[in-house]
Amino acid sequence: MKHAPKHGRLEGRVAAITGASSGIGRKTAEVFAEQGASVAAIDLDESGAKALMAGGGNVRFFMADITSEEDVKKAMKSAISSFGALDILVNCAGVFAEGDVAGTDLVSWRKVMDVNLTGTFLCMKYAIAEMLPFKSGSIINIASEAGIRAIPGQAAYNVSKAAVIMLTKSAARDYAASGIRVNCVCPGRVMTPLVQRIVDESDDPLSTLEKLSSDRPVMRMGTTLDIANACLAFATDEMVYATGSALSVDGGFTL
Repeated sequence: MKHAPKHGRLEGRVAAITGASSGIGRKTAEVFAEQGASVAAIDLDESGAKALMAGGGNVRFFMADITSEEDVKKAMKSAISSFGALDILVNCAGVFAEGDVAGTDLVSWRKVMDVNLTGTFLCMKYAIAEMLPFKSGSIINIASEAGIRAIPGQAAYNVSKAAVIMLTKSAARDYAASGIRVNCVCPGRVMTPLVQRIVDESDDPLSTLEKLSSDRPVMRMGTTLDIANACLAFATDEMVYATGSALSVDGGFTL
């Protein structure tokens, strides 16, 4: 990661990013810091956050379980106290569970809903409360292609991400007149560390990689940078007329 430039696209902005210790959240935090933002990295993984902060830029870690209202409230207040403002929220934290409806146990169902949906709601709730007095702010939620097109064998995840899209649209409608923009990015399959591990540990890594890429018209998986760049666009004033959007960044999978 490079040090933040003197005149980045997010110079002077403060961004809170959940799930910032790994995957899409970490890359988004890196990109935002490179573009001049002060970044509040919200996560449970302190070691991952330390590695992020070592990369440079004005990044500080705030530990929180986003399914806990008290944790979220405290993290948002601490971030604002530390940086003096909150201009951007990116909800990247999420979990996945396999299983069709009959094969999904209640514990897995609740965990997916608690993290992916309730956690996103809570972070939005307390971020919006801080943004309203200033009549300004940009919220970006990470949904999924699975919220647009049902993918077999992952009922809870599909439903949670579809709900994130509607939560995005509901908030966008409610707060449009207050100057707060709310959009979501719907990633396709992305080469995160978890997916890379699946490929590396398979019997035939090359064949596995081809299989994971062949269902997209562009014939490749996405990268965390692909998604981070989409988040960056929504965070800047370049997309100031966009609110309530669900942007597919999936290599054409949901065409």
